[in-house]
Amino acid sequence: MFEEKIFRNSKNSVFLDLFSIPEYLLQLVQTLHPEMTDLKEDDIEILTLQSVFAVRAYNDLGVLVKNKLLILVEAQTTWSINILIRILLYLASTYHDYIHDKNLNLYKEKKAEIPEPEFYVIYTGGKKINKDFISLREDIFENPDAKLDLIARVIHAENKKDIAGQYIIFCHVFDQQRKIYGNTKKAIENTIRICQNLDVLKKYLESRKQEVTNIMFILFDQEYNTKLYAKEYAKEQKIILAVEMCKKFGLSIKDAIKEIVEKFHMTQEKAAKYVNDVWENKLNSDDDVLDFSTFERL
Repeated sequence: MFEEKIFRNSKNSVFLDLFSIPEYLLQLVQTLHPEMTDLKEDDIEILTLQSVFAVRAYNDLGVLVKNKLLILVEAQTTWSINILIRILLYLASTYHDYIHDKNLNLYKEKKAEIPEPEFYVIYTGGKKINKDFISLREDIFENPDAKLDLIARVIHAENKKDIAGQYIIFCHVFDQQRKIYGNTKKAIENTIRICQNLDVLKKYLESRKQEVTNIMFILFDQEYNTKLYAKEYAKEQKIILAVEMCKKFGLSIKDAIKEIVEKFHMTQEKAAKYVNDVWENKLNSDDDVLDFSTFERL
């Protein structure tokens, strides 16, 4: 029987879904700023929930609090200090959109009013992180006199008392269940059940159990297509490189076609198309982007 698979980073999409709900977004902001006891859901505006640098969804969350505080949060499953550079670019893009939306004129003498930014990384992976803060000056430039700095707080501890800590627990439970059951529906169902029993994101998971499950399957389809493209692209490049080598070593078109047929077990018609395209300089192994229709020949 076919075993349904789930997206490897499905927990990432749960981050986006969870904090798109005003109730939980408010809890997150109050976790970061417990002194804001009088904060209301209407005081918080979501600026973006999707990366501006790629098609696929990242775990970027930008929120504006009372039009004064800009909070950028990213959940990360695999640790990389390069997240600081991504946050810097993310901040620039967010400010760009904010300035455009507010019709601010940066060429006037009067100071433009923009919200003060804060940066957070919610780390859910298994690597032990000893730092509670990371910075461009210390961790990227490694120069205490660097003129540019950006400091991000790293949240990596499980804590049932706040929404960020509960999200981390959810991710850890999912990782454990995936190790046992693999990328299967059972791993999802067990994760939801265990977290509900632990009173972790209980209300959210009870109200959106089906949505959480569906999100994981939808994103798996996206990853599957991405992997398929990468696999076919790699095969395409091998074929093109082989044809180029035939041409380089002086083989005739006829002999090159024969070589490609034997090496890649394809029909003579498909091989002839590759050889002719390379001979006419329509294809080469240095191409950055290939037409998807090319893969139909494989």
